Amino acid sequence: MCSLRLLDSLLMTKRGRGMSNGSIGRRLATRSCRLSPELLPFLHTTGSSRLQLRRIATIPPTREQFSRITAVPPTDLKPPRVKPRMPWGRWQRRLMWTGAVVGLVFAQDYYTNESSLYRNIKCVIVLSIVAADYKLNFNEGRDIDALHARVADRVYNLIASNGGLYIKMGQALAMQAAVLPPVFQRKFAQLFDMAPQDPWSELEKLFTKDFGKRPDEVFRYIDHRAVASASVAQVHKAQLKTGEWVAVKIQHPKIEKQVNWDLGAYRLVMYIYDRFIFDIPVYFTVDYTCNRLLTEIDFQNEAQNAENMNAALQAEPSLRNRVYIPKVYHSFTSRHVLTTEWIDGVSLTNREELDRAGYSKTQIMDTMINLFAAQIFNWGVVHCDPHVGNQIVRWQDGRLQLVLIDHGLYIYESPEFRQQYCDLWKNMFVFNDKAIRDIAISWGIGSPELFASATLLRPYKSGGVRPDRRPESTGGESPQGSREHQDYEMQTRMKDQFKQFIQDTNKMPLELIFLGRNMRIVQGCNQLMGSPVNRIKILANWASRSLAMLPNLTFRQRVMAWTNHLVFKFVVGLSDIGFWVTKIRQIVLRRDNEGFEDLLERQMKGIAKKNFGIQIQDEAFTS
Repeated sequence: MCSLRLLDSLLMTKRGRGMSNGSIGRRLATRSCRLSPELLPFLHTTGSSRLQLRRIATIPPTREQFSRITAVPPTDLKPPRVKPRMPWGRWQRRLMWTGAVVGLVFAQDYYTNESSLYRNIKCVIVLSIVAADYKLNFNEGRDIDALHARVADRVYNLIASNGGLYIKMGQALAMQAAVLPPVFQRKFAQLFDMAPQDPWSELEKLFTKDFGKRPDEVFRYIDHRAVASASVAQVHKAQLKTGEWVAVKIQHPKIEKQVNWDLGAYRLVMYIYDRFIFDIPVYFTVDYTCNRLLTEIDFQNEAQNAENMNAALQAEPSLRNRVYIPKVYHSFTSRHVLTTEWIDGVSLTNREELDRAGYSKTQIMDTMINLFAAQIFNWGVVHCDPHVGNQIVRWQDGRLQLVLIDHGLYIYESPEFRQQYCDLWKNMFVFNDKAIRDIAISWGIGSPELFASATLLRPYKSGGVRPDRRPESTGGESPQGSREHQDYEMQTRMKDQFKQFIQDTNKMPLELIFLGRNMRIVQGCNQLMGSPVNRIKILANWASRSLAMLPNLTFRQRVMAWTNHLVFKFVVGLSDIGFWVTKIRQIVLRRDNEGFEDLLERQMKGIAKKNFGIQIQDEAFTS
């Protein structure tokens, strides 16, 4: 007979676990309990109460009421029913751990890595959207202008929000904006006005880390407010304890941690531009450009560039007193800090002050163009960022003197390349098409005439028929076709022409990238000043003169070279006729924007649009 205690426990289990009366009966059977048959109906009744079962359990048993019960083998028993857990619990824990890990990674990135990872993830996302947008919508019949506008806004906002070297790389893209759609040219030109400034407390920490002393301990006085700022560094005026006033250029503290990440993003940008967006060969320039940017943020390298430029300048009598390079104080210069002589003068950006102080724009531009022509054709040491903000004029010993600052972005030409470049310029003026073609082919360039025009920044016409001349419309399309069709056709032609223009990227001298940048900026400066000098003539004379000054010439060769140079000067002097005709018309009509450079620019726009499908904006040559 089952004990009342056992029955009570089973009834309690029934309530707690929801067991049926039949289950209680089977439980009693497994425990070898002999149960009266009168009890069984009650166990199968859901309404049986504990009291009723207790009373029935007290009925005295009889032999007839019981029969032997055999035990059930364990293999025949069903496993206990377990209440299943909610399936989302496991994923909830995974999401929680994933969120915690991601949060820790981004916190570490923010506090120790200047948000480099976050900035570049954002870059990848934006550029993925850009690539998808072009793949889906750059088709005939779509609004191509709207597509370019969307992409320009996305890329510009990415650069502006990330800041740092992104601005520098965006400015590099802006300098190549002439080959991009007009909306890119207008949008990216705004990057030159971006000048982020860091609080003095952060700069002080960087200075102390490099020199072991705070700036106030090194200098007698230093202005905590920046007098100038750019994408890489900002400049503060200070006074040494010996009394000299100096310009202290301090790198933005975030740059060093962000540089490798940002250059990686730049590589990605150029790869996507090359392969997916514009499908024009630009990625081959990435390694060279990245190396130049890395040297630009090393201020010890900038100090050495300034010393090299000054040495070359002192060896040139015609420029020695007309141009000045500020002195570098190496004791107060490190990888992140550059200290140079402070120069009082007028920046070329301030044209009104130049007029009030009586500076001659003709003298300024004559000195500037001769300086950069000497760098390119004679010295092989080239300042590649000669915009008006990096040049100052002052009166020195009663004469105008041009001061060149910011020597971070330089290239050094090999003697072989410099001689070839001089030959190219000289042959363009004597219309030696075979020599031009030979040089172009050796550099992997497929269209010598267009290359000559791009080099001169003025139209070049050979003595024969121009091979790239083609009708305005092809394929039977009417000139009155839709604007969308014309945009699509023009930009498709641009891709094809550039692929033909740059035929072998392995042969192309990468120095041409920064030489082109230098010459476009100098042309823009001359144009900004009203085209007071004949830039083309000055450059060509230096190219011819440099060939006559080559060090490996024999005496006879040198005599012949100087004779040819004098004849060449006379030939080039004929270009002054067109220059002075334009100059007289400019003076008579009182049109400051109708100078010689303006005329050349309009002609270059026509060539670019006709042969390449490029629409050059006014800002392309004046940034």
